[in-house]
Amino acid sequence: MLPKSLPPEFNPSRINWDLKNKSTHERYEEFFQDRRHPEIPNSFLKPHSLWLEIGAGTGHFFESMAKLHPEKNLVAIERDRMRGKRLVRRSEECGLKNFMGIRGNAIAAFMTGIEPETLERIYILYPCPWPKNAHRKHRWHFHPTMPKLVAALEKNGHLILASDQKFYVEEAHYVCSQKYGLEVLKFGEISPHPLNALELFPQGRTKFEQTFLAQKQPCYELIVRKS
Repeated sequence: MLPKSLPPEFNPSRINWDLKNKSTHERYEEFFQDRRHPEIPNSFLKPHSLWLEIGAGTGHFFESMAKLHPEKNLVAIERDRMRGKRLVRRSEECGLKNFMGIRGNAIAAFMTGIEPETLERIYILYPCPWPKNAHRKHRWHFHPTMPKLVAALEKNGHLILASDQKFYVEEAHYVCSQKYGLEVLKFGEISPHPLNALELFPQGRTKFEQTFLAQKQPCYELIVRKS
């Protein structure tokens, strides 16, 4: 969480400059080309059924969603070693055939592993906002992975993003709508919506969200659709 005295500012001119600067994209392609990536089993790869959560922590949210949606296949990915191990253990012990936890790097999965038009939904809940100006290239909407992420969505697929940082969601809204032409379904402070499942988790979907809501800190979201 950022100090309240130092909030980054939403700057469309800066965003447009960042979007034109693609010097790192080819290097990312080359870097991940021969590296291992998280693999989703073929049994999960069915049209209109695959949901992915990036930065899933220990997997509580997606395990619960898998119970509520047995007709869907849910994959949760977490890079952190300890949380990733707990995620994998949770998915192995819960007994749900439609839920899989993976300890791995979602960036590698998108760069070389996940095929276009594979995912019905992508959830990114409370990612690191990378608030320093020098680190802004790591934000999901500026990252070299973003074109792959958008390509991985099926037609009419959805991206659900949430953050406690208003600037982050404002930037993501601008990039998703202006650069990628995604249809904006919801933008602003979080509230129940058929795609965010917030009404099922009134205390919060993730530990971060639970903490923010308990502290009455505003949280923001963006829900977009690929046409």
